Amino acid sequence: MFAEHRSARFRPAVAAALLAVALVPAAPSVGRADTVQEEMSATERVVAELEESPVHVDPSYASAFPEELAQEMGQRITESGVPLRVLAVPLIEGGDWNGQADLMAAAVHDRIGGEGHYLVLDGERLSGHDFSTGSATQVSRGFYASQAVSMEMGYDAPVAERVERAVEVALSDDPEGIYTAADEQRRTGVSDWYYSLGPGTYALFTVLPWVLAGLALLGLGVALFRWRRPRRAPSLPQHAAFDNANQARRDELADRAGRELVEVGERVGAAVPAADDPTAVEALHQALDAHAAARRVYDGLPEEGALADIAGVLVLLDAAEDHINRAVRPSGRRRSTPVRSHCYANPLHGTVTKMTRWREFGGRGDVTVPLCAPCAGAVRDRRRPTVLPARHRGREVPYYEVPAEESVWAATGYGTLRKDLVDRILRGDHEAGPR
Repeated sequence: MFAEHRSARFRPAVAAALLAVALVPAAPSVGRADTVQEEMSATERVVAELEESPVHVDPSYASAFPEELAQEMGQRITESGVPLRVLAVPLIEGGDWNGQADLMAAAVHDRIGGEGHYLVLDGERLSGHDFSTGSATQVSRGFYASQAVSMEMGYDAPVAERVERAVEVALSDDPEGIYTAADEQRRTGVSDWYYSLGPGTYALFTVLPWVLAGLALLGLGVALFRWRRPRRAPSLPQHAAFDNANQARRDELADRAGRELVEVGERVGAAVPAADDPTAVEALHQALDAHAAARRVYDGLPEEGALADIAGVLVLLDAAEDHINRAVRPSGRRRSTPVRSHCYANPLHGTVTKMTRWREFGGRGDVTVPLCAPCAGAVRDRRRPTVLPARHRGREVPYYEVPAEESVWAATGYGTLRKDLVDRILRGDHEAGPR
């Protein structure tokens, strides 16, 4: 249960660097400290931070593991006197410690030495690691704590609650007893309900599986008979069925774009801006430009595919309608007709959107963009929303992953990131990128 590790001190070079930092004047010490921090390995940086607090939280866990909770947990561990340390660090295969929690715990403890117990949080996985000094009375506090929490709370509980409970178990007087009790409750809880149903219900549940198995065999025989009998006409292969559905959807949107192109053209031609109002005249010019851009994209549509371009035509026509409404309304009512923003993930989802912070999957970058309610919900749940696909170099990708120099839709987010979408199309940027 225990693993033996040699106790090691900081490397001489690092110790010398830290001593040099401590001896220089206050003003230049910041630059030298930064240099030492850069020269440290990932393990040494973790060890250095553990000297300040027994709880080390990587910045990527800031939202799930608040700083106040980490400070409170560190104070509790320090006051207990137990050599327990909590490490919340994302581990990536091929990166530091080769993505393995036991290697990271061993590397850190090798520089600290003595008895040590570690709780390592990597994504949703919480693991415990213990290092002894040879005493037979030592308890595997990290192991028992992580296993007990997994049995008590499962893997769906918030990570902060799981780590907090694991620390509580590890600092208790009998972590092994808590683990044993949780294990026994898990084992008996699965079958207790079965034997508490009474003789009649017990017999029913004993016979019911055999009845269901017989019905399943009967259904399988009927399905086999229907499958082997001659068919009047062969069915389409599955991939052909999906291709047909996608083509039908594409044709439907293309027809809709053609109809709206004519209707909006008639409206913009008949629109009369508010009298003696330069702003209204400018809004009408913007409507004419948006309609001309939509016409330019529509005229270049191929007979198949180009769903991203069809969506662009519909977005440009919506912008033209918004500018028409702004042009014909009096200046006092013009604020009630703003230019709408389409859903950034998929403009076909409409314009009922709300500005939402979208964090990059597997990274630290984020962007605030308008999203419809279903896409915003998916982003909050850390799921990929239903995005608009685009063809790029022979494969389908989300439209916003196409390089900006090859797609005006990706470069502007269909007008949600930049306001010069119409200008780009009118000057020919849409035809410049590879199709």
